[in-house]
Amino acid sequence: MTFIYPLGLLGLIAVPILIVIYILQSKFTEQTVPSTYLWHLSEKFLKRRNPLSGLTGIISLILQILTVILVSLAIARPVFTLPGAAKDYHFILDASSSMTMTEGKKTRFELAKDKIEDVIDGSADGSTYSLTLVSGDEVVLFNGVRDKDSAIEIVNSAEPNNTALSHEDLLSSAQRVFDANTSTLVYVVTDRSYAETQNLELITVGSADAENYAVSELEYSHAGSRLTASANVVSYVSDRDLEVRLVVDGREAERKAVAVKKNEAVPVELSTPIQSFESVSVEIVTKDGYAVDNTVTAHNLEADKSYSVLIVSERGFFFEAAIDALLNSEVKVIDPDVYEKETGEYGLYIFDGYSPSELPRGSVWLVNCDKNIEKSGFDVRARVTLPEADVIERSSSTATAARALLEGVSGEDIYISEYVKYSGMYLKFSTLFSYEGNPLVFAGTNGVGSRQVVFGFDLHESDFALSVDFITLLENLLAYSFPDVVDKGSYTVGEEAIINILSNAEGYRAKAPSGKDVFIDDSSSAAAILLDEVGTYTVFATVSGKEVPYKIFSGADPEESRPVADGGGFVLSGEPTFDSVDGELDPITVLLVCLAVLFIADWGVYCYEKYQLR
Repeated sequence: MTFIYPLGLLGLIAVPILIVIYILQSKFTEQTVPSTYLWHLSEKFLKRRNPLSGLTGIISLILQILTVILVSLAIARPVFTLPGAAKDYHFILDASSSMTMTEGKKTRFELAKDKIEDVIDGSADGSTYSLTLVSGDEVVLFNGVRDKDSAIEIVNSAEPNNTALSHEDLLSSAQRVFDANTSTLVYVVTDRSYAETQNLELITVGSADAENYAVSELEYSHAGSRLTASANVVSYVSDRDLEVRLVVDGREAERKAVAVKKNEAVPVELSTPIQSFESVSVEIVTKDGYAVDNTVTAHNLEADKSYSVLIVSERGFFFEAAIDALLNSEVKVIDPDVYEKETGEYGLYIFDGYSPSELPRGSVWLVNCDKNIEKSGFDVRARVTLPEADVIERSSSTATAARALLEGVSGEDIYISEYVKYSGMYLKFSTLFSYEGNPLVFAGTNGVGSRQVVFGFDLHESDFALSVDFITLLENLLAYSFPDVVDKGSYTVGEEAIINILSNAEGYRAKAPSGKDVFIDDSSSAAAILLDEVGTYTVFATVSGKEVPYKIFSGADPEESRPVADGGGFVLSGEPTFDSVDGELDPITVLLVCLAVLFIADWGVYCYEKYQLR
């Protein structure tokens, strides 16, 4: 036996003090009675009815001594060692989206936490407890905690998320724990059922009969002032008649009943007359235990698109005509000598045969630039005149950026008669065309963080502007210079959404469906945010002091929609060692109960002496 607080035993000094007080205290009390006769008569009567009255004083002393001893022991906290009684427990808790499914009044995750608490409560003191949450990512909430109350408190604070979990991820997490210590009791707590288990304890929560419906694969078309949306609905447990509705910009537009058979996806189509819209949703109105897959939403990415282009050139015909044909935009053409007086802000600046003193904040095209510009990312070496027109070479790079910009561009039989030789590219650019190893057309991000395209030759001294490739290349370059802030409006939870950083944007921020802030690193041309919640994320881009919102829908993962996933077998490879550790018995609760009993007994004796022995 050991003591946690051995100084508490100093309280035993009170035992001899109590004995001395008992010896020295007077045994007589002075009392006033109305009659000596009555007093003697009552004393004889009391002696006859209370033969043990002489022992009451010593009983009170004994009770007080025992109380002092127990108080001292309670303060010192004795702990008894139980050899080999304790174990190391490691709980692998499924924190995936399906664990949020409601079973009665509780979710599966809450039921799982109750099961873990029961195991901890029933284990021997001195055991160690660890908890790992697995939901694609692996998070160790605590490791090697010995105090039961602390472990249970952290377990109760755990929360699930909305991402998916594969059997392989769950198995690999459990296997790592077992490999680290083959004596560990591994508990896997999940809503999946397994026919075979080995080297672990499986706790399955949830019922295969829990109703669940889902909607997926939303598509829409908008033509003739009519919006039509289609999606698939399914019931995973039983044949059902489901009520489905179309919601446009937050308002219900149409509702209908759909008969579905178990595990068979049924297409449903809904429509409404409307001139314009920002978002369209298809929702299952019929309630079930797993609401996150009952809605699917798409956002209209074309709703807020606007473009502005400034062409600085003495001969801007080629670009002006092409952009008018390819882009619904406001195009302004000015001469180079008045550019310095221009105060407007544009999404794209095209400098044709002119080198500005500094780069503007916006996408930039530099055409036939023969002067060094600070932060342009390259140096001008010399202008080279060819003895005769020669063919330029299309890049064969397999890089994603280069392939996207050259998509549909053959690059055949494009001739130039002169070009500007560039060098010193200290920033990362994708070369699209070159001549004898010298980059002629390249694109990337310049030193001010803007998207930049460079043409190293005069389009008027080449047949490039008259080729079919020119229009295709310009279309790709315009898409690059005017990127959609979000590439698409719908994702699956757990994916990363790509946020394209506009050159003329002053800042970015984002809000998750729960309202929490999401960090966006806008230091480069693109950023990625992890969509770990189901619902609509809002990305705000600040342009000219005004915040422009862009919507992204993060939908439930269909792999998590089935009420119970049967994984077949869950086997941890290796041989268990069954090593155990010494357990502990802390009798503090017993001591406190005994103290309460002694206190009540001593109080009873006191009252008896005071009121019954006179």
